[in-house]
Amino acid sequence: MNTELLSILDKSTRQMLQQYIDKRKYAVLSIGIINQSKQEIFGFGNSLLEDKVSYKDIVYEIGSLTKVFTTSLLSLLVEKGVVYLDDSIGKYEQTLQIEHPVTLKHLSTHTSGLPSISLIKTIMNRFDKKTYRDPYCLFDVQEAITYLSRVPPSRVGKVFRYSNEGMGLLGRCLAQKLGTDLEKALLEFICQPLGMQDTAIRLSPDQRNRLVPGYAGKDVNQPELAMKVFEGAGALRSTVTDILQFLSVYLGICTDHPMSKPFHVTQQEHISQGKNFGVGLGWIIDKRNGIIWHNGSTHGYSSFLGCDPCNSIGVVILSNYRPRLMDDTLNRIGYEILTQIRENRGTAASPSS
Repeated sequence: MNTELLSILDKSTRQMLQQYIDKRKYAVLSIGIINQSKQEIFGFGNSLLEDKVSYKDIVYEIGSLTKVFTTSLLSLLVEKGVVYLDDSIGKYEQTLQIEHPVTLKHLSTHTSGLPSISLIKTIMNRFDKKTYRDPYCLFDVQEAITYLSRVPPSRVGKVFRYSNEGMGLLGRCLAQKLGTDLEKALLEFICQPLGMQDTAIRLSPDQRNRLVPGYAGKDVNQPELAMKVFEGAGALRSTVTDILQFLSVYLGICTDHPMSKPFHVTQQEHISQGKNFGVGLGWIIDKRNGIIWHNGSTHGYSSFLGCDPCNSIGVVILSNYRPRLMDDTLNRIGYEILTQIRENRGTAASPSS
């Protein structure tokens, strides 16, 4: 293992990592760092798999990190002229008018008008046992489309409301255009060209053997995430090795890679939400320091992916524990790692408030 990057981490960051492990009996962290052309993978925690599988090959559910794969697929298809950012979703969902004001760009930037949360809808869903809805989703497909059909055009594109259904609809639209399912589309256009052999929605027997069990709360084992409808919002499984490969193209380390240009488009600010906060295609942009990031969580897993494209540095952290409410530990660890790499280069990062 190349320990040069690991040696950058100061005592407080190492303590933060150790405390994370100490508070979670079965915790396993796989961490990958990129600093220009240098990469390093290391891990913390005791895994039931550790005698058989190295940290670089352990499979995790990555939750909402899936969203930046979905928006990367969108950008690739835009470059190829298959779809356009300003395409109305009415072109893909026949029950909506052909010139419906919501576009693929609105879905990818969480500005379609779909709500993030709704107490009333949440309560109503508890009494509706017949309708299948994906985990962490308020609506099924038809409910989401019906909601969008009633959104006033004046609200579209104006306000950021994080929506699993919106990103899920985007994935469905892209897959429909390609005449396939989303997993096959992601494998064909992203994973296979990048040599990402362990990123999938449905795992092979070998990958399943390397899937670390997920936990939440007081070390309670959790079921695997099952998304059947809005897979583009959070259904992928992956390894730290694969995501580092994905991230290296985002950072422009392989400048002549054919995916570099469309990936770069997703990092650009498409929606401004004030002086500190912007939204790319799927990515969250910290405008104070140029850090672009996303995180994710499922029933028993959590993740953080952050990078500084201008300085070609990045970090990915995968955990087999779902965070407690308001627990942003992985985000803070990720920002601390980025900060220390940047300080060695003369520029510091700070976590989003």
